[in-house]
Amino acid sequence: MKTPFLLTTIVFLVFINSYAQNANIQKSEPVEKLEEFTRQAAHQKLYLHLNKNQYSAGEEIWFNAYLVNAVTHLPETEAANIYVDLINSSGVLMGKRILLSENGIAEGDINLPLTLPDGNYYIRAYTNWMKNFGEDYFFTRHLYIKNNKYDEIIPRSEIRSNRRFNNDIQSMASEYNVLFFPEGGDLINNVVNRVAFKAKNSLGHGMEAEGVITDQNGNELVEFSTVYNGMGSFELEPQPGSVYTASVSVNGSRPMMVALPVARNEGVAVKVARENGNVLIDLATGQSDGDQGYTGEVFVLAHTRGEIIFSGSHSFSGGAVNVSIPEHRFPGGIAHITVFSENNVPVAERLLFIDREDSFSFSPRVVRTEHEGQEYYGLQLDVFDVDGNPVEGHFSMSVLGGGFDTPGSSANILSNLMLSSDLKGVIENPQHYLDPEKDLSDELDLLMMTHGWRRFDWTSVLAGDTPDLTHERASSLSVTGKLTDPARDEPVNNHFVQMKVLSGHDDTFTVRSNNRGVFIFDGLQYPDNYKIELSSNRLSGDYPPDIELIGNEISGYTYTPNIYTNEPQVTSRGRNWRRVPEAGRSPFEESSEKGTSTQQYGIPDQTIYIDREKITQRSVFDVLVERAQGLQVSGNRLMFRGPTSINLSSDPMFMLDGVQTSSGVVLGMNPREVERIEIFRGTSASIFGVRGSGGVIIAYQRRAGSQGMQDVKEYLMIGYHSPREFYPDILAGGIGNTSGEQTARTILWQPNLTTDADGTHTVYFPAQNIKDSMKIVIEGVGAKGGIGFGEFTLELR
Repeated sequence: MKTPFLLTTIVFLVFINSYAQNANIQKSEPVEKLEEFTRQAAHQKLYLHLNKNQYSAGEEIWFNAYLVNAVTHLPETEAANIYVDLINSSGVLMGKRILLSENGIAEGDINLPLTLPDGNYYIRAYTNWMKNFGEDYFFTRHLYIKNNKYDEIIPRSEIRSNRRFNNDIQSMASEYNVLFFPEGGDLINNVVNRVAFKAKNSLGHGMEAEGVITDQNGNELVEFSTVYNGMGSFELEPQPGSVYTASVSVNGSRPMMVALPVARNEGVAVKVARENGNVLIDLATGQSDGDQGYTGEVFVLAHTRGEIIFSGSHSFSGGAVNVSIPEHRFPGGIAHITVFSENNVPVAERLLFIDREDSFSFSPRVVRTEHEGQEYYGLQLDVFDVDGNPVEGHFSMSVLGGGFDTPGSSANILSNLMLSSDLKGVIENPQHYLDPEKDLSDELDLLMMTHGWRRFDWTSVLAGDTPDLTHERASSLSVTGKLTDPARDEPVNNHFVQMKVLSGHDDTFTVRSNNRGVFIFDGLQYPDNYKIELSSNRLSGDYPPDIELIGNEISGYTYTPNIYTNEPQVTSRGRNWRRVPEAGRSPFEESSEKGTSTQQYGIPDQTIYIDREKITQRSVFDVLVERAQGLQVSGNRLMFRGPTSINLSSDPMFMLDGVQTSSGVVLGMNPREVERIEIFRGTSASIFGVRGSGGVIIAYQRRAGSQGMQDVKEYLMIGYHSPREFYPDILAGGIGNTSGEQTARTILWQPNLTTDADGTHTVYFPAQNIKDSMKIVIEGVGAKGGIGFGEFTLELR
């Protein structure tokens, strides 16, 4: 075994949560309501570690999912379905995976076909339970996926769409906005207020800005300028009756005038700081004992992700209240501080990031070895806590070669769980704020003052409103549908539905529909895609109910341009353009439903089912007169309303069991002999050619013994994803990248790296195709708490 080689540029970050002792918690309505909300809502957080940040068509996205409790950040021990979607900038679903977590961990991959469009995408991941709280709680990662050969196959419609998209992006990039955020929420008269601001364009990019605050008389009071990423702050003491305006120049542009929020006489101004191991909360009011409505008492509550750290009542003395909370009571992450009036009305809120010093330490050791003539690298990873104790945990590791410049949304598990998942909006470069090599406390504080709390609002919590928990926790597959009586457009309740699982499984299940016509087959465990057949006995009228799947939608997604959106590069055809039918198409474009009932001419405009137990008409003619839509009657002649050609007959064509016949044969039939009548008109009748120019009426006879026959529909369902075995990227930058750019190439992807009781795990990988250096990225969670991120650059000798 050869000696280890040089290890350089080590960066690691891991937070371990320690939780507050509830010693200084004063009970109150806000405390009780928040505790109840936290118990009932029981949020989850989900993070995906991707093997890299930039991809090309022809590559594979390898990922590991981490599902944790949103309060404690401990892994969720209960198994759960994890849904992963890949969506393009047109809101089209291009990839979908369903994973089943074990102890909060699941692995998967998504293949990027060579026909995948070059452009913007986002990956979103969520559980069934997370759907109760809305898409803002989903994990989201934005990507630009390259396909530099796409100009040779791009459809014409997509060229036009890309050009319009680029125009929109350019317009949004040139539109500026400046927002002002008084600390605590409101400007308060007669008190020195700290005001944060954010200058950004319509995509959310922070912009450099500078300006001056003036009053209504034109007096210049305060100058200000950005500190980082369009953010900055200044102090201002508003006076009653005054109006304040900011003259702001963004990126050196002509100054624009922005009105500051109107200052209030009543209310509380807040200043929060961290000093000498304490969180200091200074409150001030411009009111005095003689002011109407002034009580002189407030209630202060501080929590971290719903875990209450401190609460208590305080009385103003000389217009001020000072609260000090030992910082060690707070776990790492975002603390949410709220000030309530005596009537439990929130009057001020402030976010504060608590950066704990507790951390894991990653200690990688790399050796070069040989086995059966093949050279390998062996990487031993040792993980210890701050006290030097070994850490058991679940981690994933990506080893990259080639270029390391991987632009895009390069957040990590630490910045996601600690920052992005608890703040409103898209955070630009969130990992920057947690760089252990820099003191970024001021920048972090500006971030806290310019972004709101994502997880809940106090109005709903105090009202006792909890989300409508319609989505249950799911750890198996299910098929949900609805039966409808097509003749009455009513739900069919208490009716048997049978499901056969095909694709080599040959399982059969039977359930009944409920009083809303809904049926559910649950507890299913099938891998990959599988086919099912749904069937149901016919109704009393001897016609089948309509079967519709619920919750199987593959459309309705939206893409909102943001700071990670780039202009699509393919806006014209290449010289070697050729038509490729599957270019740019979603694998979900084709309907997953296949009806096996007779509809050989397509879907009719109207189907009339004949219930022979309730029939009152004497002939099919009478049935059509009473029930056919858009029909005109002239004596014994029937015609459909609408334009007809002067050269063609306006009479409809009649068919019996699919064979053309005279009108008299069909119209004179006894309705009891007919099962259903299908009507085609207009464009729907074009399949019949010129014969159907006046519409088509098809009668289907009732067959002997047809009572109780089943209507069968076939569906293609998505089962649990079976992860593939990792294989290295073939080319740096991927097959779809022919620009010559040197981008990261994945040498090794280890999705389930579990450290043992000694905090150690060792992996081996071939040394071939590794030249000068490689980058190792490790992310994961401790089995007993803690979030880990490590990044190492190895220079090879």
